Amino acid sequence: MIKRFTKVISLSIALLYFGTVLQFCAAKKATIGGGTIAETFQSGMDYLEKENYLKSEETFTFIIYNDPGGAYADDAQFYLAETYFAKDEYLLAISEYDRLIRRMKNSSFVEEAFWRKAEAYCELSPDYRLERDMTDKALRYLFDFIEIYPDSKYRKGAEARVLEMREKLAKKSLETALLYNTLREYESAIFYYDSLIEEYSSTTLYASARLGRAEALVALERWDEAREMMNSIAVDGRNDLTPKEVVKLKSLGAKILENSEAVGN
Repeated sequence: MIKRFTKVISLSIALLYFGTVLQFCAAKKATIGGGTIAETFQSGMDYLEKENYLKSEETFTFIIYNDPGGAYADDAQFYLAETYFAKDEYLLAISEYDRLIRRMKNSSFVEEAFWRKAEAYCELSPDYRLERDMTDKALRYLFDFIEIYPDSKYRKGAEARVLEMREKLAKKSLETALLYNTLREYESAIFYYDSLIEEYSSTTLYASARLGRAEALVALERWDEAREMMNSIAVDGRNDLTPKEVVKLKSLGAKILENSEAVGN
C-alpha cells in the first residue's frame, strides 16, 4: 500500500514537472515567436544588423529547434553561424556552418557556409611565430573550396586568403633561416631558405629568401653558387627587395666580385 502510494506521488510530481516544462516552452514560444516564423526570422536579422548578438542567437536558435523542417530552418542555421562569426567566436561558427553543410545539403547556403567556414579558420590562424596548425587547416579548407566551387563568386577572395596564409608560413621559414644565419649556422639557414624558395615562390618573400641564401653561401665561401644566386636575383626579383635588402645585395655583389678578381689574379 505504501509502495503504491509512493508511486502515485512520484507520478504526480513527474507530471507536474513536465507540465511546468511545457508551460515554460509555450511561454517562451509566445515571447520569441509571437508572430509567424517569417516575422520571427526577420526579427533575428534585425537584431543581427543592430549587433544585438544575444537576441539574434536566441531568435535563430528558437527557429531551428521549433521549426526544423520549415522554410526558414536553413536561413536560421546560417545566420546563427554568422552571429557567432560576428562575435569572433570562430569555433562555434565553424560548428554551426558544419551543421548546415552536413544536414542541409540542398540548402542554397551550403556554398557560402563552406566559404565562411574557411574564413573562420583563417581568422583562427595565429601570428606566424606560433604553431601553424590552424594555418594549415585554413589552407586545406580554402583549397577544398576552390576545388569544389571553381566558379564561385568567392573564388577571388579564397585565392587572396590562400596567398595570405602562404605568406604567413613563408615568413615563419624566413625568420627561422635568419635566426640560423645570425647564429652562423649557415648550412641550417640554407636548408630553410631552400624550403621557402621551393614551396613559397609565389610569395613576396621569395626574393628575400634567395638573397639570404646568397649571403649564407658567401659566408661559407661557396663563391660559384653565390654568384649564380645573385645573377638569379638580378634577372628576376630584384624589385621585390626592400631598400635595406638592396644595400645588402650590392655589398654581397662587391664581395663576390672581389673574390672573382682575386681568383683571376
